[in-house]
Amino acid sequence: MMSSLRAELGASDPEFVLQLPDGWVRMDASDDSRDALLQQARERLMRAHRPELYARMRQSLLEAFEQLQRAGGAAVILPIGDVEGYVPASLSAAFRSGSGGEGLDAAVAGLIADGGTPLGDDRRFVRREARDETVQDGQRLGITTVHYLTPVPRTNRSRMLVLTAVMPHPVDVPDDEPLLVATRFLMDAMVATLRWRRPAGASA
Repeated sequence: MMSSLRAELGASDPEFVLQLPDGWVRMDASDDSRDALLQQARERLMRAHRPELYARMRQSLLEAFEQLQRAGGAAVILPIGDVEGYVPASLSAAFRSGSGGEGLDAAVAGLIADGGTPLGDDRRFVRREARDETVQDGQRLGITTVHYLTPVPRTNRSRMLVLTAVMPHPVDVPDDEPLLVATRFLMDAMVATLRWRRPAGASA
């Protein structure tokens, strides 16, 4: 696979930077990071007598880390502070290569055919939103997921960064519910701040 070849050749992906809202943190995808974050969230929300909020946040965390690890992800970004005004949400990041060394234009075209659009006026990204249901502790739960794809610089569109926002909510919440609308806007705004960091010593 192309990713294995890149590793054998010593190639590495560039660093990316996002501006994070107050109370949000960026972590790696390890089980230790996941468990430490769950424990921290549980202690804080139990002290605040908000076990129902912890149950929703726990689902968001588990979904984010599971997707990230399955995709060989690079980072997960999520709130550890007050989430009032938003539904619990997370943003994961993973690098993706075309199969057999092929570019990803076909995958992007398929995403667009399936409803993907530019991220507002920012045409660096293709954005696709979907809504699904899952069962957590015997209860039905709605999940709104947004995928954002953008090419990695200097790879001739053979490699992309995929950012995935996961927003769990009650199954009967409408798409235009104010908290969900606000959260969707927050995730879009965060992704739009993405900037690539040039590796040290790289030529201009």
